[in-house]
Amino acid sequence: MFDKAYRILAIDDAKDGLLLLAFDLQEAGCDVVSANSGESALRLLEQNQVDLIILDMHMPGLSGLATLAALKSNSKLQDIPVIMLSASDLEDEIVAALELGADDYVVKPYIRKVLLARMHTSLRLREKTKALAYLAKTDFLTGINNRSCFYQLTNSAMSQASRNDHNIVIAMFDIDLFKRVNDNYGHDVGDQILKAFAQCMSQCFRDYDIIGRLGGEEFAVCLPDTNIEQAMLACERFRCNIEQLSLSSAVDNQNQENSNLVKITVSGGVVSSSRKSLDIDQLLKQADVALYYAKSTGRNKMVNVNDLPNNEEVQDPAKLNQTNTSIVNTSAASIPEETLNEVDNSIDLALIDDFSLEGMEVTVGLNNVLGDKALYFEILQMFYQDHRNDGDKLKQAISEQDYDTAKHVSHTLKGVSCSVGAMTLFDLTKKLDDAINAKETDLQALLTNVDAQLKKVMGSIQMAVVKEF
Repeated sequence: MFDKAYRILAIDDAKDGLLLLAFDLQEAGCDVVSANSGESALRLLEQNQVDLIILDMHMPGLSGLATLAALKSNSKLQDIPVIMLSASDLEDEIVAALELGADDYVVKPYIRKVLLARMHTSLRLREKTKALAYLAKTDFLTGINNRSCFYQLTNSAMSQASRNDHNIVIAMFDIDLFKRVNDNYGHDVGDQILKAFAQCMSQCFRDYDIIGRLGGEEFAVCLPDTNIEQAMLACERFRCNIEQLSLSSAVDNQNQENSNLVKITVSGGVVSSSRKSLDIDQLLKQADVALYYAKSTGRNKMVNVNDLPNNEEVQDPAKLNQTNTSIVNTSAASIPEETLNEVDNSIDLALIDDFSLEGMEVTVGLNNVLGDKALYFEILQMFYQDHRNDGDKLKQAISEQDYDTAKHVSHTLKGVSCSVGAMTLFDLTKKLDDAINAKETDLQALLTNVDAQLKKVMGSIQMAVVKEF
């Protein structure tokens, strides 16, 4: 079922239950690590990395909830998804586990397919969260820090430098005459140049230096614990490497004979935090003034802001704000309206639901899987396979006064209905479940409502399954 061998930590004080759980997970292709107590699990996690944790609710010693609280309070472990496993279906316990940070709650005896499906959902959501976090911090084209992440990391480095009374240097770079590259060779070649430029930055500066793309052909680097002379040497070395860089104007292998070598140069402005202020915006503005001076006096050079002719004005933040704001920040106001519209539309299209199912609030189900339609259909298929006969099971159990079975079926159906977005079915099943828990004897009307809604939902899912798969 799983596309790779995820490592799962199973925690349960019942040896037979732990053995059965390990068997089911191994059959599904998982690598299983077992622990019979919360204490031993926490010790095991000090030396082992896992992708997901299945945690029993009731254990002697450190309880399941206490173990969950310990996991979520540990910065190294708090992002590992946790599925609680318990014979109890008391809603207060479920709510307590979810409020502590559990990703899901499965009632024993668990249905193997349902447990695996919920594990699959949790693992996919974790991977999507990681991917979204990466995208939020990374420039989509070059793979280095984007503007927002560069600001965040540099602010943190500057705060640390201030506390330790260390120096820090910021340099801004701009590829010379980059517009000509795009005009003469096309944007595909321009993109290759930007990628190569970023790669050269990664190779030329230290691992703990902070590099980023601020926008377009504008880049920056923050050099912690560095004086201005050392920074100028590093930036000059980088400039020389860029000067020696050359790329083919053919972006594929079919046009190599007619291609030209494209060479670029870079200009830069360098400023030290010792210049009165540790504010990142002020330092970037000062570096930008030095960069502007480098470009206006011949390009292909690095300029120390201390060497500018009108140095007094550069040091005055008030004058700097008045005279140089126009050449510093790129904002949404400077982006063509049609480009902004394109971005907005692409975001909307990723979230908009383009199909409907009778008896279902599809957007709820899609939101549960972060809009992954393929994953949602996969869960719907499992829901159909495992629960299409639940109406008959409930009728039989209630007619035989087997209230334990009726309670288990209704409780499970209630949970999965909410997960897939069958909210009317969820409401009706909840009423039936509450009535069974209260040991009411007249359940026929509630059962009829649940059975009719379940048939409606399953009928619409069956049509979607046949159509989409």
